[in-house]
Amino acid sequence: MKSIVKISTTAALIAAMALTSCERRALEDDYKEYALVPVQIDWSLSGVSVEQMHRASVWLFPHDESAPLQYRLEGNLTYREIRVPAGIYSVLVFNETIDKEDWNGIAFKGTDKYHTFAATSIPQKEIGFYNSSEELPLIGNPEALAAWSLDYFEVTEEMIFDTRTNLKNSAALVAKVPELTAIKPLPRFERVIVNVYVTNLASSKQVTATIDAMYSGVYMVSGKRITKPAAQAFIFNVRDYDGYDGTTTCTFNIFGKPTKANHNLNIDFLLTNNEMHPREEFDVTNLITSSTIDYVQTHVINIGYGNDNGDHEITLPKGDMNADNITVEDWDEIRIPLN
Repeated sequence: MKSIVKISTTAALIAAMALTSCERRALEDDYKEYALVPVQIDWSLSGVSVEQMHRASVWLFPHDESAPLQYRLEGNLTYREIRVPAGIYSVLVFNETIDKEDWNGIAFKGTDKYHTFAATSIPQKEIGFYNSSEELPLIGNPEALAAWSLDYFEVTEEMIFDTRTNLKNSAALVAKVPELTAIKPLPRFERVIVNVYVTNLASSKQVTATIDAMYSGVYMVSGKRITKPAAQAFIFNVRDYDGYDGTTTCTFNIFGKPTKANHNLNIDFLLTNNEMHPREEFDVTNLITSSTIDYVQTHVINIGYGNDNGDHEITLPKGDMNADNITVEDWDEIRIPLN
């Protein structure tokens, strides 16, 4: 019996050594197969607040047209070291991911190719007061989106050897493989600020509007806009009273606006007596002033001041409600077609 036990112990020891050697070989193969590549992102020019971001994405598109490689940054959204096989790639970096859970107003298409990767506004059948129409689709407002791209990035066998055997810390790694350590994503969205001065503003408990001829998407790499026109609906959510009169304001995002198109702004007021005020219509093509604010192209529209170029004053009937008692109520029961 003792000899049998001795033989079993020896066999177990040999088996353990075999398993250990197999595991070591697998790790060595892994070290030979990938380069460790540092990714360092500076979001300061993006127009996107890092504090409001949840994740970030790094996509590598092999030039041999095989499936793209996807990497996600979570927790630390400014630095990560990724493992990349030898090859030639194009690189795309953007905030969040393409997961539906990360977006309310954006969907992605063409994600299998570098140059076709695009963000689009999600079509809506209805938003608040408004129904979509065939003539002018209704879209939601996109969230802040920023992207950076690099057409050519090569991982060589030498990089695989150097980054896996010779480099001992992140600083040395960055010095040896610097191509992805100066990433500065730029905005892929624009901003609109609409200010509307209204006589007897306190007579309304809800102000909503649509603006037409907005771009419906953007290509992530080139920044070129998807030119299919659409209307965006929005709710005014800020009020500044001067007695019973006042200014109501809404700030929202767009993918961009055509420079040669006419832009019509329609404003609807739900009064405190639950009746609708006749729609106020404006051609705001010549009322839009544009500038860059915090690295984002920003368009400002001031309405209701009676200026030329399509503006006119807005006067609501005077109700019996004080401005201090204004509340926003449910408005989903009212539907107004866009066409």
